[in-house]
Amino acid sequence: MNKVFSYLGFAKKSNKLLTGQTHLKHIKQPIYLIMCCNSASQNLKGLAANLANKHSCPYIITNQPLSELSGIADVKILAVADENLAKAILKEMK
Repeated sequence: MNKVFSYLGFAKKSNKLLTGQTHLKHIKQPIYLIMCCNSASQNLKGLAANLANKHSCPYIITNQPLSELSGIADVKILAVADENLAKAILKEMK
């Protein structure tokens, strides 16, 4: 999971990491991966599935809290807008 932390850090530094339910609902740019925390509400998990369907991208429900993976406090849903980083994260999560 250390590599996932690094990849999410790279996405954050390049402004390709989008967080929060409200922000993700109105996003216009392409999204390549959506991650949702296992402790999130069913509504938020449903939103993650809907966004993944809308943007034709995979989504992951993580067992480890996203705040630990991303280093951002109190985050339950996030999206990666960089295709290469999304592929690298998916590879590490499998």
